[in-house]
Amino acid sequence: MGLWKDKTRKHWCYSFQYQNEIYAARGFKTKMEAVAARAKRKEDLKKAPISTGMGYLTLCNLYLDFSSRRHVSKTWKYKKSVFVAFGRFLGGDDFPISKITPDIIAKYLGARPSNNNYNVHRKELSSLFSYAENVLESIDRNPVKKIEKLPHSVARKRVPQEQDIIKLLLAANPETDEKDLLIVLLHTLARIDEVLRLTWEDINFEKRLLTKWTRKTYGGSYKAVTVTINDELYFTLWKMWKNRKQDSWVFFNEKTNDRFKHRPKFMKGLCIRAGINPSFGFHTLRHLMASLLADNPKISTKTIQNILGHSESRTTEIYLHKLDGAIENAMDSISGRFEPKNENPQPESATKNKKSSQQKH
Repeated sequence: MGLWKDKTRKHWCYSFQYQNEIYAARGFKTKMEAVAARAKRKEDLKKAPISTGMGYLTLCNLYLDFSSRRHVSKTWKYKKSVFVAFGRFLGGDDFPISKITPDIIAKYLGARPSNNNYNVHRKELSSLFSYAENVLESIDRNPVKKIEKLPHSVARKRVPQEQDIIKLLLAANPETDEKDLLIVLLHTLARIDEVLRLTWEDINFEKRLLTKWTRKTYGGSYKAVTVTINDELYFTLWKMWKNRKQDSWVFFNEKTNDRFKHRPKFMKGLCIRAGINPSFGFHTLRHLMASLLADNPKISTKTIQNILGHSESRTTEIYLHKLDGAIENAMDSISGRFEPKNENPQPESATKNKKSSQQKH
């Protein structure tokens, strides 16, 4: 970069770098003309407004609006926290995104406290700039694309033992829905949000099917995962149906007259009452039940993936016969695992319940 003479065309040229961009011109008759033109161009650039094109804050707002429709609230909030942190690093929300280079992002990521945190922030920033490149078309390339992930070790989560579950069930308050919630979580292998979203229309007592809805998909849309209702789960759900206060939500919050959105203190409080230390959360129940199913050589990994809703395919498996009875056998294998089978006679089918109608979600 600098000044040079084009030997073919016999004229002078200049080039220089300013704010990570290259500026150049040619066609000057003398070296002095090239020097003067270069100096004037530099001066003009310094006087020009700093911000050009879309600002970082604008991009974040547009992407977060999109994310609010595609991702669950917890994911949206985390994305926002990453974008706020990077905005502070930039020194201002109006920083033009066209000026954000791989070098700037690498310096930001290099200041993260751990490799895991580095990778998570890298992932969220890559999603942000991918949106700017492919959807908004406001930048030519994603500045995160060539930045590689760092190796990191995933902390091993504590998976409860069977005796821990028995303690929880014994400690559950019979005057509340604590035991019911545990039974449903254990026997559906569902995430807590999936259980709290259950409606009575998702339960077909006649066919003994329960449909849970997961948003853990690539596109962020809800996907139906249907599992068989085993005997223990059937008895619990039937009792809840008989004692219901309304016809919509399975887990209904009478204080808010709506479904429960969160149960943040549930597991910690129950673990304390059960004498379990350290406590564990809802998600570890999925790990435990998946492990119990995996211990059964007759249950395939594919069947467990279908029950958990971990299949990469977006095709919804609604009808049991599509799985040749595999899910039915798997769900029956965990019935009565933590307590003796109930001696009460099997409840009659809820044929009067609207949920038993032939449903296709």
